[in-house]
Amino acid sequence: MLKKIIVVAFFIVGKISYSQNKLPELTFESTIYNFDTIPFDEPKSYSFKFKNTGKADLLIKNIVSPCGCSIPEWSKSPYKKKSRGVIKVTFNARTKGSFFKTLLVETNGKTPSQAITIRGYVK
Repeated sequence: MLKKIIVVAFFIVGKISYSQNKLPELTFESTIYNFDTIPFDEPKSYSFKFKNTGKADLLIKNIVSPCGCSIPEWSKSPYKKKSRGVIKVTFNARTKGSFFKTLLVETNGKTPSQAITIRGYVK
């Protein structure tokens, strides 16, 4: 009986490990962008470039923004393995001073959520 339990346990662990290797993976070129100094009331955008380095289709489920001043745009279609994409973030510079905004990218990938950050100064 003990042998059967051990065999089943090894089978389950092996199956979980194998399925983890078949997941998509979101890999950014860079996760932080510094706008430096930007003019007041002039929206600025930056496109975060990424690649699906996993072994299945990647789906960006949602991007959570900390406020209405950081607007993300992305394709709702799945990204095939080894394909590239961008997440465009537009910052609406309506408040003077420093800003530091972190957005949370939620996916079906091996790492289900990752952060991207924009920062700078509005004069």
